[in-house]
Amino acid sequence: MCVTLKHIELLAKGDWIDEPNNLLITGGAGAGKTHVACALCVTTLHQMRTVKYIRANYLLQESAHAHNEDNYYEYSNKMAGYDLLVIDDFGLMDLNLDKCRDLFEIIEARDCRKSTVIISQMPVANWYQLFGDNTYADACLSRMTSKAYRLDFPGRDRRVENK
Repeated sequence: MCVTLKHIELLAKGDWIDEPNNLLITGGAGAGKTHVACALCVTTLHQMRTVKYIRANYLLQESAHAHNEDNYYEYSNKMAGYDLLVIDDFGLMDLNLDKCRDLFEIIEARDCRKSTVIISQMPVANWYQLFGDNTYADACLSRMTSKAYRLDFPGRDRRVENK
């Protein structure tokens, strides 16, 4: 499915956040995935909702830091509390067992309660292979994809065109 203005307008209304459903945005580098996600974040903020935008690698670094500081419980509760959590660049990080567990805990805490946007250059069908543990792969992907809208951004790198 090609992304159209109609799709973006429907998402901007925010009904999917109330339901709550997730949003999976995939496509090549420079295709506009992050641009659209940031516009949805701004719209969500204008609707007086809380939003956290974070790159996947940084989310996992923060999570590891919270473990080291012995405040992981507070950190995961904070991540679970946002009305919308946007995780960008999913698939560009190493998911060893500890990172799998941390990602699962964050996704699980939000499952069926809050909406999460996952942005990736990799097609959803390839996400399973990112996980260093099959059990966590099954658990995370089930929660990420079961109640999710999907947007695919096919096409060329628009950054190259703008140079």
